[in-house]
Amino acid sequence: MPRRPLSALAAAAAVLALAAAPAAAVPAAGPAVGPVQPQLESRYVTMPDGVRLAVDVHLPAGTRAGAGLPTVLVTQRYWRAAVRVGQPGGAGEEARRWTARGYAYVVADLRGTGASFGTLTSELGADATADSGPLSDWIAAQPWSNGRVGTTGVSYGGDTAMLATSLGNHHITAAAPVSYDFDPYEDLVRPGGALIEPRLAPYALLLRILDQAGGTTCETDERTRRLCADTGLTGLQPRPVDGPDGPALLAAARAEHADNANLVEMANSGAHRDYRDGPESWTVGSVGERTEAVEAGRVPVLTTAGWLDAGTANGVLSQFTGLSNTQDDWIGPWNHGAASLADPFQPARPLTAAERGELDRRTLAFFDRYVRGGARPDGRRQVHYYTFNEGVWRTTTRWPVPGTRTRRLHLGADHMLGRQPDDHRTGSDLLRLDPTAGTGPLDRWNTNLSGDEVSYPDRAAVDAKLLGYTSAPLTADTRVTGNGKVTLDVTGLEGSARGALHVYLEDVAPDGRVTYLTEGQLALTERKVADRGENPDWRRLRTPRTYAAEDAEDFPQGEAQRVTIDLQPVSVLFRAGERIRLTVAAANPDSFQVLPADGRASYRIGWGDGRASVLELPVVS
Repeated sequence: MPRRPLSALAAAAAVLALAAAPAAAVPAAGPAVGPVQPQLESRYVTMPDGVRLAVDVHLPAGTRAGAGLPTVLVTQRYWRAAVRVGQPGGAGEEARRWTARGYAYVVADLRGTGASFGTLTSELGADATADSGPLSDWIAAQPWSNGRVGTTGVSYGGDTAMLATSLGNHHITAAAPVSYDFDPYEDLVRPGGALIEPRLAPYALLLRILDQAGGTTCETDERTRRLCADTGLTGLQPRPVDGPDGPALLAAARAEHADNANLVEMANSGAHRDYRDGPESWTVGSVGERTEAVEAGRVPVLTTAGWLDAGTANGVLSQFTGLSNTQDDWIGPWNHGAASLADPFQPARPLTAAERGELDRRTLAFFDRYVRGGARPDGRRQVHYYTFNEGVWRTTTRWPVPGTRTRRLHLGADHMLGRQPDDHRTGSDLLRLDPTAGTGPLDRWNTNLSGDEVSYPDRAAVDAKLLGYTSAPLTADTRVTGNGKVTLDVTGLEGSARGALHVYLEDVAPDGRVTYLTEGQLALTERKVADRGENPDWRRLRTPRTYAAEDAEDFPQGEAQRVTIDLQPVSVLFRAGERIRLTVAAANPDSFQVLPADGRASYRIGWGDGRASVLELPVVS
């Protein structure tokens, strides 16, 4: 399974449904090592519209015609291989791993990237993702192929692997996306309609360097020199295809990338989910918009995601509840790319060799069944999930988990959370935007764009700057698993017309330590709730919302409004003696655009009789 080590020279695998990695761009392909090395051919494959894609074909040593090899296909946004100028490089770790297991390993640069020709008209655009179909046809026609292809990849490569299941290509018989973004708008770039502006800019600059868009290179200015040094990109280029014309063809291909789509421009212009500008849109790369086609293809899917990796876990649960395909879904304590432990109750650390091996074996067994063996999908659908503060894995065939009941905790006087609303008192608490109270440099939104570890230090000091409501100590262990939500009575004051709210679910230990568990956010202009019947199946776990331009409306001042904010899903055990805390903020400057831009906004959060503000948690008995 492709993964990114926590180093500057990590494999490029983080995208923004679109997301990559300023701190982990492209590794230089070193010389192959070991007693038996793959056969490597680097060549062009021509698409039906004439665009030539650069493709590396790795075969087990000694492969001959009629070998009947199953094939792993990866379509890469961040160069299929990076080499030093004038050096050919060799097979990477993943190629060696798969070929040692008797697979052909084929990795292609997406059109408009790397050494491929063409222009990228949109990130995760229709033309680029559709190329997996002709590539699979080409693979199946090779004399060494068994005619079956499994698509996989991490992050952007996971997005394209999953989108390939909607193409109806009969050669694609399995998909194993890792850390992929089910819906680019909601699950990464604009969760709750709020833009991840601070995280996006360095990533977008990295894309421009990779593509030489607008002539941008590592040597353009001090910013690009520093970014290339940090990512290990200095002195590297995409691998040319084989032959004496390879370098000239690479130069010609890269010249066509100069006008590639600009991600920051789209992110800023595309404030609403129905944004469209020619081929650019949020929906073109959304699996949610292709559910009928994915279901019609009946491709079995193995997914791997982390609870604290942006909104990828939310996407996996949307996939599980919205798609009938055979599925084996895993949501665990991992960062983006599943390279390190991301459990807020434990220190972050790289996965052990045994833990990595378990992930590898799972993917291999899945492909052995459906790509090597050609088994028919059996219709089984299950989710395996890890519970924080308990360290236990469970498996379910239904979501919400059987035995789930909604527990309501009401905001009340003295910043308390109670099982019953305060029927005798009514009041409100002042919330001011604090531009210094964020979630830190290593939060869930950073890892999706960098591949870094996820780390949330004790939140007690940050909470002191915000508005928090805390329960009494629990008298019994309480396991929360699923999608919670927060409904607040909000009166807008100064600067609230185009403001935002952020909410955090936290665990308060008896010694006072505060542990982050999950969060939700909402740009208040996007607060309108749609009819339940308008919610597609993949959004059934989410509050019905369109995020459409026609439904956006400024938040009124001086008039109480009910505002519902979805929490990202989580599974956690609150132990007896611990307390549940809900913290409310008006900004998260570390990961989100501050709204309004001048950082001046305030609100009153109401509670008590007739002004109910409530936290709803899915508690499993």
